[in-house]
Amino acid sequence: RAIRHRLTRRLLDDPIVYYDELADAELAYLTSQRAALTRRISERTGLLAEIRAEGIAMVDPRDELTDVRMPEVGTDGHVALLITEYLAGRADDDGVGCGASELHALVRRLATENTTYWRRSTREPGAEVALVEHALERLAALRLVRRDGDTVHPLPALARFGLAAPTLPPQTESKTLA
Repeated sequence: RAIRHRLTRRLLDDPIVYYDELADAELAYLTSQRAALTRRISERTGLLAEIRAEGIAMVDPRDELTDVRMPEVGTDGHVALLITEYLAGRADDDGVGCGASELHALVRRLATENTTYWRRSTREPGAEVALVEHALERLAALRLVRRDGDTVHPLPALARFGLAAPTLPPQTESKTLA
């Protein structure tokens, strides 16, 4: 019962529960009781379980129970989303992470590209530092990245925000009607 209570609390409180962060007994319980546990939470809260290879996130489809949103409207939300996309594209790299200076350069370039959409102050010298910091605070709160000093390490759930190249189904022979 104590394990069920701990897991239920984590599923409700944490944006995502990663399997590799659980104790052996917790992982065993969650593996065997995942359907019942997530169903009970869903019935009582309206949250939906998003079950992935790396863990479980309880998603709020009405966006009523969260204090940190992703994506969010406005300049700060757009910056966070673009940084997320950038980091998701790098997630399969060598695992050394991404330096803050690299993200600052990215946001400086993005501020120039998005002058029509972003607030004017984003083009001022040094504005990228605050924009990156705000975005990384959001991503860390959502457990999408881990910060180690000036290095940002993407966590597995960040991949859900990555954009892949579009794929089309194989072409089939079209038949013409006479």
